[in-house]
Amino acid sequence: MFEKEKSEKTYKGTVVLTYGRSMMSLSAAASLRRYGVRVIGCDDVEMTVLNFSKHVDECFVYEPCEDGEEAYLSSLKEQLIKHKPDDGKPYILMPMFRDAKILARYESYFKGVIDAVAVPDVQSISQISPKDVFAKKCQEHDLKIPKTIDPSSLEDAERAAQEIGFPVLIKPVDERGGRGIHKIKDMEELRLRAEESKHQYGRYPLVQELIDGEDYCVAVLCDQGDVISHMAYKNLYQFPKDSGAGSMRETIPDTPFIETVRALMKAINWHGVAEIDFRWNGDEGEQGYLIEVNARFWAGLHHSIESGVDFPVQLYQLFAEGRVTYPSNVVIGHKTKIPGLWTVSAIQEIAEEATHFDEFKKAWADICDVNNDAPLSQRLRQFLTATEKSVDLKEVKENINNISKLSKESNNELDVDDPFVGLGSLFVLSSLIKHGKLPPEVKM
Repeated sequence: MFEKEKSEKTYKGTVVLTYGRSMMSLSAAASLRRYGVRVIGCDDVEMTVLNFSKHVDECFVYEPCEDGEEAYLSSLKEQLIKHKPDDGKPYILMPMFRDAKILARYESYFKGVIDAVAVPDVQSISQISPKDVFAKKCQEHDLKIPKTIDPSSLEDAERAAQEIGFPVLIKPVDERGGRGIHKIKDMEELRLRAEESKHQYGRYPLVQELIDGEDYCVAVLCDQGDVISHMAYKNLYQFPKDSGAGSMRETIPDTPFIETVRALMKAINWHGVAEIDFRWNGDEGEQGYLIEVNARFWAGLHHSIESGVDFPVQLYQLFAEGRVTYPSNVVIGHKTKIPGLWTVSAIQEIAEEATHFDEFKKAWADICDVNNDAPLSQRLRQFLTATEKSVDLKEVKENINNISKLSKESNNELDVDDPFVGLGSLFVLSSLIKHGKLPPEVKM
C-alpha cells in the first residue's frame, strides 16, 4: 500500500474522507487542509487520488460494502481506531458519496471511536428516500413537484399514465444515477417498460409528469432544519449529452428554488449537506419543480467551493465546533470546467446542432439503394454534395467561437497545485487486482 509521510504540523482537528477515488474528495481535502484540518483518506481500493494528494496525511483501505455490511463496518471501525490521533481534538468521519446513507444508519456503531459522522440523521433521510416516500412527503407539505403516482399493478400504471397524459416518465422507486428512468410516449411502450422495471427492480415504477425546462442543482447546508448556506448551478455542458455528468457548470441565482428548499428542510429537520435537483422552465415568476434530494455531497462540489461556498469546511465546523462561522460569498455567473471532458462534450454538441442528420441519412440511403439505376460514380457525387449541405459550416464556426469564449471564462476543476493526483486513476487497476472486475464508476 502507498504510505504517506506523517506530518508534525499542529491541526485544529482530523477528518477522515471516504470515497478517496473521487474529485469530490480531493476538493474537500484541499479545502479542509486550507482551514487547518488534518485529512485522512480511505476507500475500498488502493491508489486513489487522495493517496497521491499533498493535502492528505494518511490513507487506508477498508472492505467493500458490496461484499457485506458487517465486514465493511468492522474493517472501517478497525481502521478508524488505528488512525485515531491522540491530541484530543475533533475526529470526524465525513462520508463523501453514497456511503453517507449507510453510515447514517450505523452512526451509533462508531460512538467512542470518533466524535461524529458528518451526515444527516437517519430519520430525516428516511423521509426523502426512496422516491415514493419522497413524493408523499412533498405532497403532504404541498411542495411543488411533478404529479407522481405510485402504482401497485400494471393496470394502476396504465390508469396513472392516462390521468397524467403522455409523454410520462417512469422511475424505479429505489435506484440512483438515473438508472431505469424512461420517457414513455404511448401505452404500448408503458406496458413494455413497466413490466421490464417490475422484473428488474421487484415492483412497478413510479409514473410521473414530464416537466418542460432544464435541470438545476441546489446545494445546501442545514443546521437542525434551518438552511444556513446555499447556492445553485446548472450544467452548461455534460457528457454524454443527455444523461451524463456535468463537464462545465455555471452558478445562478437560487431564487426559483430556495423557498421550496427551506420548506422541505424545515419539515424533515435536516442537519448537514444535501444536493437537491430541480426542473425549471426559466420563468422568473415561477418556482421550479422539486425532483429529488441526495443526502450527500455532489459531483459539482468543486464548483460550489469555487463559487464562494466552502461546504466541506462549513460541514466540519457544524459537526466539530457546533456552529458555522466560515463565510459564504456566492459569485453568480462563476464557471468551471473539467479539462478534456468538457471539450468532448462541446464537440458532441457542435456536431449535433450543426449537422442535419435527416439529410445525411437520406443521402446515404440513396447511395446504398439497390434499385437506384444511376451509375455509382453519379451516386457518389450526389452523396458528397448532400454531405456538404448537411453540415452548416457557418453554424460550426459560430459554435466554436462561443465555446472558446466560454472556455476562457471558466476555471479548470483540477487542482493544478497538486501535480500527482492524476495517478489516482490507478484505482481502476487496484479494483481489478482486488476484486477481479472494473469499478462501477468506469462501467457506468
